[in-house]
Amino acid sequence: MKAKKLFLSLRMKFVILFFLLITIPFFFIGFITYKQYSSNVEEDAIAYTEQIIDQITINLDRYMKDMDRLTLAPYYDNNVIGILRAHLSESTMGAFVKTEETAKMNLMISSLAIDRSELQSIAIFANDGTIFSNLQGSIAQHWEYSANIWMKDVIAADGDLVIIPPHDVSYYIGKNREVVSIARVVRAAVTNEHLGIVKIDLSELGFEKILGSASFSRNSHIYVSDREDRLLYPLHGRDDLIAAGPKITIDGETFITATKQSGYTGMQVTVLIPQDDMKAGARQLTRSTLIISLMAILLAYFAAGVASGRLLKPIRHLQTKMKKVQKGDFRERAVVSTYDEIGQLTFGFNVMVTEIERLVKEVYESKLRESEAEFYALQSQMNPHFIYNTLESINSLALQSNQFEVSDVVVNLGRLLRYTVDRKDKYVFVKDEVSFVQAYLEIQSTRLGIKLETEFHIEIGHDYLLIPKLILQPLIENVIEHALTDEPVTLKIKTRIDQDDLLILIEDDGAGMTAARMDYVEKHMYAEQDETIKQRFGEKKKEFALRNVHRRLYLLYGEGYGLFIQKTHHQGLQLLLRIPLRYEEEN
Repeated sequence: MKAKKLFLSLRMKFVILFFLLITIPFFFIGFITYKQYSSNVEEDAIAYTEQIIDQITINLDRYMKDMDRLTLAPYYDNNVIGILRAHLSESTMGAFVKTEETAKMNLMISSLAIDRSELQSIAIFANDGTIFSNLQGSIAQHWEYSANIWMKDVIAADGDLVIIPPHDVSYYIGKNREVVSIARVVRAAVTNEHLGIVKIDLSELGFEKILGSASFSRNSHIYVSDREDRLLYPLHGRDDLIAAGPKITIDGETFITATKQSGYTGMQVTVLIPQDDMKAGARQLTRSTLIISLMAILLAYFAAGVASGRLLKPIRHLQTKMKKVQKGDFRERAVVSTYDEIGQLTFGFNVMVTEIERLVKEVYESKLRESEAEFYALQSQMNPHFIYNTLESINSLALQSNQFEVSDVVVNLGRLLRYTVDRKDKYVFVKDEVSFVQAYLEIQSTRLGIKLETEFHIEIGHDYLLIPKLILQPLIENVIEHALTDEPVTLKIKTRIDQDDLLILIEDDGAGMTAARMDYVEKHMYAEQDETIKQRFGEKKKEFALRNVHRRLYLLYGEGYGLFIQKTHHQGLQLLLRIPLRYEEEN
């Protein structure tokens, strides 16, 4: 069962057309614009971030160089070097510190810490376990190696500056603190002897002063780490975010990362910027553009609705007139209100209705004449019956004279006459047409003898398919006229189904056609009009029987149906009839 086609009014088609031509391109362009703008904003933000990170790295390097100079200060103070020489013995918790030594050391260390609020403390650790610092009363006076494992890295650096990541220290009085520190070993200038360690504990304030000038989005994060990706700032951040790649997702939020490493200290500055913050401007612009564009689209739809209404008004008027004509009122005429294509269509409709009205009158008069002709045809029924009776008489005489061959010819001739004269059907069953062809061939066999052998291969179920009456006989006659030679010829008639079509194949192994002859026949067989087939009264052009059969099927069924010559690579000819499947007569 064929699916019912969806009906859409012309107005609905206009709406769909406007939607396809305006709305979809608009949203597509808007989407592309948003993606491109977001991409550009993201690229600009990354470039800007990299510039800021470069400046932060420069500031950090400058700050670390300053800290480096502070740790080198003991080398330039002979008092400090002398005091450290006095405390070279192994670490002992009970080491005695002179008041004079404490005063000198405190004076030098305090001078280093002036106006440096970001420094928690500056301490010098003597080899005998003594601690000198600028925070008397807040830092213990003695230290133990087991409680200060950070010293291992400082001693291993052999006098180079060491940045110590967040670590707990126990020398602050009251409670342990977690600090980031800068330290180095103090050595004797000549002997290179290990005199002690100078250590500066930094607070987060120092990093905040350097990083605070950076202008990032509100939800951005800044991390500072050493060359081994150990976090320096903030003290309680996440180490796993430092080397996470160009993008990272934290709690469902995507961040763009940018990293810069200092060539001087090896410290890395990593900035995490929320992707949503980057695209906030793009979203705001998109919202504004969307609101304005939607208003423009609504206005366009309103204008399109008004325009389509004016356009469809004459079409609906024409549609109303057409419905009245469909009901048989041929006096209706449409008003031509425009001179465009619709006006021309309306004018053509009026001309068509006038012509239909004229044709209806002619058909009515033709029906009257046809009724009169049928009346006179009834009066002439005597002639066929006279012929049938005469043939019956000839058949009886032939049988009495034992002329059975003559009797068969007469009987078959009677069958041919009844089929062609008595039957008024336009379409017949395949079995009836085949029976007619068989009778025709039996008559021809008395003339041809064994020169023509016939094979019928009618598939089961094809007997009661309908085909045009007398469609096969011209093709059989064509075979007899053109295919027969001195040698016997076999004629095969086959049927088969191809989807919704019936195919009838007429095949012989006779003389066949040359390529030039086949091209000539096909050229004139498929021509709309062929001047070469005009003939004088009484002439019979048998070679154009193929064209007559093809034109008849083409006019009955339309494009794709008719007679087709099959190309063969052997002797003989194949003719193919393509006819739509039909099982009952049309009204």
